[in-house]
Amino acid sequence: MSAKHDFAPLFAHYPSLIADMPAVFTSHQFILHLAQRHQPEYIEALHAYRNTLRDGRPAPFLIVHGILAQQLQACREMVTQLAGYVDSHDIFGDEAGCTQWQKRTG
Repeated sequence: MSAKHDFAPLFAHYPSLIADMPAVFTSHQFILHLAQRHQPEYIEALHAYRNTLRDGRPAPFLIVHGILAQQLQACREMVTQLAGYVDSHDIFGDEAGCTQWQKRTG
């Protein structure tokens, strides 16, 4: 899938957002924090994917959240991905597995 949105403005906030997170956090927690702190940029990203379908159903949140979570892997100097998936609640309160992260210290 080709990029429909420039996520760079949101990605630029990752260092300060990660700094605000607890020592161990999930991708879901991070995305909720990002959405709360940077609503206009978050909404613009969702809007860009508003007509994107997955399995014939609208999936803007699924696609955008996947991109946002994946970008955490690029922050290796700040976080470490912990093994496996953990049970978590997504932005809609639905239970879904996601990645858990640990902040690096020092």
